[in-house]
Amino acid sequence: MPRSIRDIAILLILIGGGLIILFSSPKENESGPAGRVVYAVVRPFQQAISSVRGKTVYLWSTYIDLVNVKSENEKLKGEVTKLRQDTIALVEKELENRRLRKLLLLKTRSEFPTLVAQIIADDAVGWYKTIIINKGSEDGLAPDMPVVVPEGVLGKVAKTASEVSRVTLLTDPNLSLDCRILRTRDRAILNGALKKGCLLRYISLNSDIKPGDQVITSGLDGVFPKGLTVGTVESVHKGADGLFMEAQVKPAANFGEVEEVLVILEQKGGFDVSPGLEDKR
Repeated sequence: MPRSIRDIAILLILIGGGLIILFSSPKENESGPAGRVVYAVVRPFQQAISSVRGKTVYLWSTYIDLVNVKSENEKLKGEVTKLRQDTIALVEKELENRRLRKLLLLKTRSEFPTLVAQIIADDAVGWYKTIIINKGSEDGLAPDMPVVVPEGVLGKVAKTASEVSRVTLLTDPNLSLDCRILRTRDRAILNGALKKGCLLRYISLNSDIKPGDQVITSGLDGVFPKGLTVGTVESVHKGADGLFMEAQVKPAANFGEVEEVLVILEQKGGFDVSPGLEDKR
């Protein structure tokens, strides 16, 4: 037997014998010479074993606690995610209710039949400014019906299917609208100018039109009721032919933020939706 193994075996035998003597001796003999010697030899090992046992119990308890904490964290994360989703849903619902309340207010103030519709698609091509709404011929819609929002004119119905309709926006070059400058009462024709907004054409050279003037529908085109807000004049310049002035107009409606619209189901050109407007002439 190698020396190192023999030494370890002897040490273990001595320790074991000491433990037997220590724990088998009567209590009154523990303080005797033999007990004290054995206790002195065995004590470090007892302390080491006790320390290892205590640390093992502590580590196991800590591990169990960590497992429980991780489980609780996962549960809390799930609850937080659900709360965030619920909050977003509530915010969306509140914003939708605000928009619908504005449309309802506009609807109640109008003296013509209207229908609320939701935008379900945007123009994917980009050459024409159009949107798709979720109401069609089955709901009473027809081409050329005006489409408005609380801020003002949005466009008009271009085509209808049974359940959906395509709406041409105010900024589409294919749309023309008979307008008046609210302050001066001058008539002009408004055309879409894509990213530049709208262009107001055929303004009299004698007109006192200025930036900041409000543009409204004249009601003389047989499509849009009279007095609907169209936009605001941003700049004024003389036309290329020199016979008329032209004005750049910023639409009142924010096309990028619109989600619901109001469709006017009857064309009533000449009808004034702003009582008392004629007094401002």
